[in-house]
Amino acid sequence: MHETSIVNSIIKTLEMEFEEEKLRKMRAIYLKVGKLSNIEPRLLHNAYGAYNYCGSKYHEVDLHIESTEIKIQCEICNHITQVKNYRFICENCERPSKNLIEGEEMLIHKVEFED
Repeated sequence: MHETSIVNSIIKTLEMEFEEEKLRKMRAIYLKVGKLSNIEPRLLHNAYGAYNYCGSKYHEVDLHIESTEIKIQCEICNHITQVKNYRFICENCERPSKNLIEGEEMLIHKVEFED
């Protein structure tokens, strides 16, 4: 289950980015996870829950995951299309496109702190 290592990476990234005092005020982490990222949001939530057992440093910090759709940009007409049913076809000119612009990411989108 690679979601456990992803949770570890998220926590390490936040610990490198913010000072300890700021981390103590952290209340929520917001992620954007693309449908092609090979990350299962449910498993990521489970791994985060296991990492943050009661009494751990971040056990009160909530994890929110937004799943992002797959989008392509046509190489011919430059139109952006939201991919449906894994058909990578431009909805404007109906040509296939492999120019993926969204859907593979795993981003820490926002971090929420108490006032």
